[in-house]
Amino acid sequence: MRFHLFGPPEVRRGTALVDVGHARQLSVLAVLLVDVNQVVGVGKLLARVWGDAPPRQAKAALYSYVSRLRAALGGIPIVRRSGGYVLEADPASIDLHHFRSLVALGRPAEAMALVRGEPFEGLHGAWFDGLRETLAGEIAAAELDHTDARLAGGEHMSLVAELTARTSERPLDERLAGQLMRALIGAGQRADAVAYYSRLRDRLADELGLDPGPALRDLHASLVQRPQWSPRQLPPGPAGFTGMTAELAALDLGGPIVTITGPAGAGKTRLALHWAHEHAADYPDGQLFVDLDGSDPADVVREFITALGTSPDGIPPEPHAQTALYRTLLADRRMLIVLDNAADTAQVVPLLPGTPRCRVVVTSRERLPGLVTAHGARPIVL
Repeated sequence: MRFHLFGPPEVRRGTALVDVGHARQLSVLAVLLVDVNQVVGVGKLLARVWGDAPPRQAKAALYSYVSRLRAALGGIPIVRRSGGYVLEADPASIDLHHFRSLVALGRPAEAMALVRGEPFEGLHGAWFDGLRETLAGEIAAAELDHTDARLAGGEHMSLVAELTARTSERPLDERLAGQLMRALIGAGQRADAVAYYSRLRDRLADELGLDPGPALRDLHASLVQRPQWSPRQLPPGPAGFTGMTAELAALDLGGPIVTITGPAGAGKTRLALHWAHEHAADYPDGQLFVDLDGSDPADVVREFITALGTSPDGIPPEPHAQTALYRTLLADRRMLIVLDNAADTAQVVPLLPGTPRCRVVVTSRERLPGLVTAHGARPIVL
């Protein structure tokens, strides 16, 4: 049996809708589901369902509603205990609790898929109104996290219209504004991103007497002026490099991602660095390099963001947002990124740009089939 509190509250056994009675009886069930597996005192139940001044017959009505709910729910027990009632059920069977657990696990896309509409739609009272307001904030935060993940995945074009509509509803939300700007940049609409920032800056000044925060200011600066730094992070090229003619020719063929794989000592890093130095001039906005041996990709993303000219206070705290900012900073640049000594595909994916203007060369002892199949990398095997 599954319980839905997002949208009109309902109970389903499989695909069949369970009749749990009229709105007042449904309100009793909703209160018990919110505090599932916890005792809800009779006084608290009465106040949440009928308000601060319940009628004299409310307690008798509550007993009747609980009895009917027990019959409707079948095997889901509602137990009288310690002056109240407790509904015993798996929290994962209740969309509200499942939503919160998915958010806590960093899975906002799955959490947002559970939201069918306004929480407790059709149920009235001050307690439900307050809880609706709380959940609206939780849903908005999960939606922002989901959007960061989508931006990190390169969905800039499809997000522009969606984010434009959301910013019209929440025009002073700076995190949302930054997401729209990043979507516009990734969609090739840099002038629109600059114009939007100017409008937002004026509105913040007029209505709140504030300037945009550091993250938005840094994002705007990356649009209106050449980046402060064009990093040149390549280590020195190998001395006396010879051979590997076929492999160098394969690297010359192009494609946004190339993997160089082979056993230890095969010359993977030497090949990558020799080719990178030979072609550095083809990437005028700079070159990024990292030895990934034992590195957390989240740490590397932050290092790359800093190398690309963002001040530390302009780096958002959320990992999804950091990856999105990294890809936004690369969106209009032509850069070479060398990721040396990768352990697996998962270590590389957060470091991939969102557009094909940049070139990524990855070296690894493993074949990295995930990069080839899911991201179109061209393999070179030594």
